[in-house]
Amino acid sequence: MRIIVIGGGVIGATSATWLAKAGHSVELVEQEPEGGQGVSAGNGGQLSYAYVEPLAGPDLWAKFPAILLGLDSAVRIRPRFSRDALSWTAAFLAQCFGPRQRAALSDLLHLAAESRAAMAELLAEAALDFDHGQRGKLILYRDQRSLDGAGALAEIKRAHGFKIEVLDRARCLALDPALGGYGNDFAGGVYAPQDESGDCGKFTRALLAHVKDRLGVEVHTSTRVLRLNASNGRICGIDLTNGTRMADAVVLAAGIDAPRLAATIGLDLPIQPVKGYSITAPARAAAPQVSLTDRGEKIVFARLADRLRAAAFADLDGWSPAVKPDRAVALQALVRKLFPDGADWDRAAPVWAGQRPMTPSGRPLIGASGRPGLYLNAGHGGLGWTLACGAAKRLAAMISTG
Repeated sequence: MRIIVIGGGVIGATSATWLAKAGHSVELVEQEPEGGQGVSAGNGGQLSYAYVEPLAGPDLWAKFPAILLGLDSAVRIRPRFSRDALSWTAAFLAQCFGPRQRAALSDLLHLAAESRAAMAELLAEAALDFDHGQRGKLILYRDQRSLDGAGALAEIKRAHGFKIEVLDRARCLALDPALGGYGNDFAGGVYAPQDESGDCGKFTRALLAHVKDRLGVEVHTSTRVLRLNASNGRICGIDLTNGTRMADAVVLAAGIDAPRLAATIGLDLPIQPVKGYSITAPARAAAPQVSLTDRGEKIVFARLADRLRAAAFADLDGWSPAVKPDRAVALQALVRKLFPDGADWDRAAPVWAGQRPMTPSGRPLIGASGRPGLYLNAGHGGLGWTLACGAAKRLAAMISTG
């Protein structure tokens, strides 16, 4: 089939890759001057296959009053009263109850395992330069009670085939001595040795160059899609500012722009933007080697070759992509507190913000859209980098088998 993929971020690039590997003729359209922009450009850098808990969960429900009052530093919600926002929020809150969260976690762990295997398959075929690290991920817990609670979650992950180790403080320090200078106390951590890291934007651009040269994918940048093109109830192409492109099928992998494009054919996607922030600075000798998550502060650190990246916050505060000055200041203060000597924070790049396209359950939308000719690979939230390869391979199998 001739297939058009809309979106040149990591989800679109991996979708195009596996569709081309399956023998389809693929054309990718990206509105930015190059791929790997948008939320792919500055995410946390972690391929956290064993850490895919959805945002909606019982702990968030318990904190919800404090969040609404602006007393939670990690999560910010500014209620909006449009129909789509109210519907999404109601569905999101319904997901915060235990059985629903556990079901979503199980689904995400399955997809994460597929993604880890698919990434390994891809890297065995293509030499991609993206500051790839394979040192595992450590999640720090402030006190023994929370660390003990994490042990039960570790058992669930082991049942899905992940290697998980619960470490006391001394073993955490032995794993990465940089934690001796960490700005918060911690009782221990949960270590996932199979987790990885890398620069998602660099990966995406390298992958697009590879599939263009080796698999014949047509890549069109600086090309904005106005609407989906439908004929006799079937999606048969896309309308651009400079004409129409026809295809046998269209894959909507446009991140936060997916709901707008779906709406052009009357399709309502349950996706809302959840804004995250990151900061990247030259790493110093005291920078951590393993990827880190501070469970209490809800912040992650990833070593990307000679850089250290930190990412934090989950803000449901509308569709504006702008960096909020108070959030930038808060992130800068937090990284200086936690790893004062880990990076040259005075030479950091400007604080970045990205709108993560999230479904209420945290599960991405993968496969048939319900409209003939249109397929979805959208709504990955903060897990797009982690789930991209598995989602793409799954999508290609769905399309190829009809």
